[in-house]
Amino acid sequence: MTAPDEDEDAPRSGASAPPQRTPRGTLSREVLLDAAMEIVRIGGADAFSMRALGARLEVDPTAVYRHFRTKNELLDALADILIAGDEPLPSTGDARVDLRASLHQLRRSLLRHPTMAGVILRRPPGGRAYWERANHALGLLRGMGLSPEQATSAYQTLLFYSLGHVLSEARTLAAAVARDRRPSAPTATFNPPAHQLPDLAAAVPFLRADTAAQFDDGLDLIMGSLPG
Repeated sequence: MTAPDEDEDAPRSGASAPPQRTPRGTLSREVLLDAAMEIVRIGGADAFSMRALGARLEVDPTAVYRHFRTKNELLDALADILIAGDEPLPSTGDARVDLRASLHQLRRSLLRHPTMAGVILRRPPGGRAYWERANHALGLLRGMGLSPEQATSAYQTLLFYSLGHVLSEARTLAAAVARDRRPSAPTATFNPPAHQLPDLAAAVPFLRADTAAQFDDGLDLIMGSLPG
């Protein structure tokens, strides 16, 4: 029922990434990951393959396997980069504020590459950044007075809500990026018949085009049950 807000960090589609010859002896995990991220940024997750990566760097695709045993291993590494984001984990001393900020960080980072969101959510957690973010959140929840069992349940609820919200936003944003345009507000064309769907029609004026604010509203509902 919603479309994502017009985030300045939203990627834009364009022409295919031009190849960039890699000097002999300089191929590394970092170079491969940077090039893979550029392929995904421009063409989406479906554009990525080991062959496409080799072509972009003008190297034989078999050279990639010296650093990543499989395509899935490389995708796992890409997913961990996105989960880590480019911001340090919040540490203000206020557990509630820091927990909310960490979840917003995760949302922003995943939406910078919306075509990767579905790929990430289908992959089992296993990267260092994922575990560090989970440990940070659980520590904050324990600091709010929750037992290990309560903290785990609260964290899973918050995480699943956050990832589900991001996936919903990312699908719409990825489609808009593929058309090389920004998504429109949800109320522009959504007008259910009031005589058939009265409660839904009554809700239309309150639909949020600003999905960051909508995301925050959901966090309020969940975190309102936490102590402190």
